Amino acid sequence: MRKIGILGDLHANLSAFEAALALLEIEGVDAAYCVGDIIGYGARPNEVIDLLIEKNITCVAGNHDWALLGKIPEDSFNPYARASLEWTRANIRPSARDYLDALPLRIDTDLFCLVHGALPRPEEFEYLQSFPAALATLADFEAPICFVGHTHVPMNFIQTSGRSELDWHFRVDWHLDLPGGQRAVVNVGSPGQPRDEIPTAPALVYDLQTGRAQLLRTPYNIAVEQRLIRRAGLPTILGDRLQRGI
Repeated sequence: MRKIGILGDLHANLSAFEAALALLEIEGVDAAYCVGDIIGYGARPNEVIDLLIEKNITCVAGNHDWALLGKIPEDSFNPYARASLEWTRANIRPSARDYLDALPLRIDTDLFCLVHGALPRPEEFEYLQSFPAALATLADFEAPICFVGHTHVPMNFIQTSGRSELDWHFRVDWHLDLPGGQRAVVNVGSPGQPRDEIPTAPALVYDLQTGRAQLLRTPYNIAVEQRLIRRAGLPTILGDRLQRGI
């Protein structure tokens, strides 16, 4: 296995998922992974899970997935997110719910780590968007790189060997090379609901041999997902925000 693909929060947005997956297939990745939050916000949770299974994509659990299952409280969720969880509970198939229930919180290999939010407590789903959170996360895995989601904003924190300081990058389209001695935490964004004001679906390609990570983006059929959200009776803001990537 040489190249892997990493997908961010899918949030039941099948059109964005299919578009991002097409990017990974064009790049010829050997395997694909997802950083969690498979459901929530969008109107096609069952279809997204079906495609994950069909394509043999390995996933970790996100906070929306756990909230749906009652594993964490919904107190911190905004009213639109809670309404989406209520709708999803009423419409998700038992087999799809079982799929979510079986997802691990993190995956560790010699070459990369995969988790939804910050470490060392993945079950708390803390946002990884500060230097202290990045340093704590870097201290809790051994591989050169860890892929995360949760904030829906692509960014990366880079640590040089022997230093506690970090370089931080927030960029729209980027590539990242990790020479020997450097390690990184990379947020891969969100195809399902981007929040960096760019209404396209991101997908990340990571070369396990060279250490290069490249974020790619592609447009997708936003109007279809908006129409399905309205038809399902979900809050219209969940579709409206897709148009602006917020």
